[in-house]
Amino acid sequence: MRVLFFALLVGLLHTSYTLDIAAGDAPDWQMIGRRKPNLKALVLVEGVRPLDLTDLALLADQGLIPSDRDPGAAIGLKRLVFSTTLQKWNSTRQLTEGFKGRLLSRFVMSGIYRVGFVVMAKGYHGPLKFNITAPRESPGFKLISTDHLARPSCENFIRVDEAGNRWLEASYPEVKEGDNIKFYFGFKYEVDMAELLAHDLVLAKKPLDVDIPVDVLRFRGPGYKIDPGIPAAVRWAKLGYSGPPDARHEYPRLTDSLLKLVQYDKPKREAYFGGRAVYSDLDRMYQDIDDTLRNGKGCCPDTVLLECAFLRARGIPCRTAGRLGHFFSEVYVPGRGWMSTSVTPTAIPLIVSPGPDHVPYQNWAPQIPLRTTHWEAGLRIYDLEEN
Repeated sequence: MRVLFFALLVGLLHTSYTLDIAAGDAPDWQMIGRRKPNLKALVLVEGVRPLDLTDLALLADQGLIPSDRDPGAAIGLKRLVFSTTLQKWNSTRQLTEGFKGRLLSRFVMSGIYRVGFVVMAKGYHGPLKFNITAPRESPGFKLISTDHLARPSCENFIRVDEAGNRWLEASYPEVKEGDNIKFYFGFKYEVDMAELLAHDLVLAKKPLDVDIPVDVLRFRGPGYKIDPGIPAAVRWAKLGYSGPPDARHEYPRLTDSLLKLVQYDKPKREAYFGGRAVYSDLDRMYQDIDDTLRNGKGCCPDTVLLECAFLRARGIPCRTAGRLGHFFSEVYVPGRGWMSTSVTPTAIPLIVSPGPDHVPYQNWAPQIPLRTTHWEAGLRIYDLEEN
């Protein structure tokens, strides 16, 4: 039996599309929960007494777990943010005695994002320059403050590109085989769930009968590693719904098709997150779409390229994007703007492709083999009153 990485996504997208969400509105959690039952939700739990082990167990039975710390660190606190799903929360009638909870529409998220490497080039002694995306702003995620640190220390600075990506450029005059290099990014976001959900494709409003802006039209054509002219994409596009292409309907149809074509490559993901993957050029982590279709397996760096190719073949502007732990596509809905196909409230946004080309979220020169040892983050979540 195949393990399919977007099986959950298909379930979320096979819904009607009548809900309108606008930035600044108070989210209607009941209605959103019917459209996106598995959306991660953050709940502020407050009590008249400190939490104890029994309280944590009873809350866990109701689907509530501490959102940003080990449960042991929650003992003794009177207020704490828990995570659950909208479906579980909307079915919760009452919390354990002495405690009450409310969904957070706005909150603060802070932490440290870490990326680490070890030099694997045998006998290498020479320079090494990195370009790595730092936490950036995104709809619903307002970057309040940020900082960065390179270890060992080196000359570095932040460069912002036309799409708002924040690139850390770090230059080492000399590294050698076995050297460990680590980058740390401190961040603090104010997260607005209404604004975030206003850019969720599942909840998107109906497209308007307006022209697509000229600067967006280029996202319908070919780009590096994204070829809408491949036969599989052309065949899929011809079977689309009648009338102007509507990403709200075509994207679920696409996930149906990809489910039949691509198996989730679990070993590839485990190698990268387990600190075993070695690349001389991280662009190679993003498999060519022909190889993905031929091999019948891939991870999100591979399938996001397929999504863009197929949707562009259907005439839908599409671009690649990424956050810590996941790469996904964004599609343009006429009159509504760019919509995300993957939304979560605790994301760390890292990259949006500035043009029709695929762009890796990090690169280095010269292209010597490096093993990625860390790609992770630690978070703290606070309601605005506490912050």
